[in-house]
Amino acid sequence: MLLNQIFLAAAAQGLLLCVVVLTIPTNRRANLLLAVYLGLESLHLLYLHIVYLETGQPPSALLRFMFGLRALSGPAVYLYVRALTDPSFRLRSRLLLHTWVLLFSLGWFGFLSTREDWLTYSAAELWGRPSTALLAIYQSLVMGSYAIAAHHRLQQHQLRLQRALSAVDHVNLGWLKRLMGLLVAVSLLHLALEALRLLHLVAPPVKGSLNLSVTMLLIYLIAIGGLRQPQVFSAGLRSALAAVENDDEDDGETASLAGGGETATAKYRKSGLDELRREQIWAQLCRLLDNEQVYLEAGLDLPTLARALEVRPQELSEVINTTHGGTFYQLINERRIEAARAMLRDPAFQGRKLLDIALSSGFNSQSTFYSHFRRLTGTTPSAYRQRFQSSE
Repeated sequence: MLLNQIFLAAAAQGLLLCVVVLTIPTNRRANLLLAVYLGLESLHLLYLHIVYLETGQPPSALLRFMFGLRALSGPAVYLYVRALTDPSFRLRSRLLLHTWVLLFSLGWFGFLSTREDWLTYSAAELWGRPSTALLAIYQSLVMGSYAIAAHHRLQQHQLRLQRALSAVDHVNLGWLKRLMGLLVAVSLLHLALEALRLLHLVAPPVKGSLNLSVTMLLIYLIAIGGLRQPQVFSAGLRSALAAVENDDEDDGETASLAGGGETATAKYRKSGLDELRREQIWAQLCRLLDNEQVYLEAGLDLPTLARALEVRPQELSEVINTTHGGTFYQLINERRIEAARAMLRDPAFQGRKLLDIALSSGFNSQSTFYSHFRRLTGTTPSAYRQRFQSSE
């Protein structure tokens, strides 16, 4: 059967990707957890291969237990995200607490094992049993919940980066955040299919084909992303995050700081900075940005700017969040766009390429430059330049 052979080939490729991921010298802790996730998903495909091969035979206890192990995929992918977003992450024994997800599977198998008829069911008969669908629903709920938690953690990490760095494209793990969103969508799809299977509206082969396609897609996407992911926590990034660590104690309020305003002011209500000192630091900052244009430095970070102003990074972050109403990242890139707009209006820069203007403005890439320019001006750099050329 073609589908059965595809299951075997996909499982073999998944296990091969596990080995490849483990050989990467960077992000070793994270890659170990990624390999665990890939291994669990590959074992699930191997289980499907064996079950489809022997549909008329009762699966062994080992095979039934292998089916239940897929519940660990959710914790594995969540811990992978933690390893990529927490500089102090370590592989500790307390992480084994996440194996609680197996308790339901073990209890469910223990209960069903007391029924002699369940032990005699063939693989084909088990596919149509409500007990199998209910366990698959539980696994989808676990995966979806952990994916949501991982997505939230990535969002918080991105906001922390924006409070310390002026360029986050290479470290914000946007690909992984999008993948977690896809995992949530896939979990919802599995829930819908299992519900339809309980109602006998979807046949097991159809569910198996969809399961194969989605699982293979996720394996390839996360494996390729993990293989391409450069070292996350460089010495510079660790230093920048550590400098604002005390300013980020309440993760529940971090998301709102991106918009600034009253919530940011409320967060710093107990700060040691009074209003006069905040105004002084803000005035110093504006003078530095206006006179020395330090925002044109592509690698500018908050600690570097704080040293230039001779203030603590936490104080500077507080001033930016409360007075400017946004993050350090937003402030610096707004200034960069102002500089780029001036260049685009200047006849002396008409012959320069947009990439050259992007780099001269402090951006690391043209795509990031375009994104910020459109967000702040509502148009593209080329359209903005053409408008001024036409008016002249």
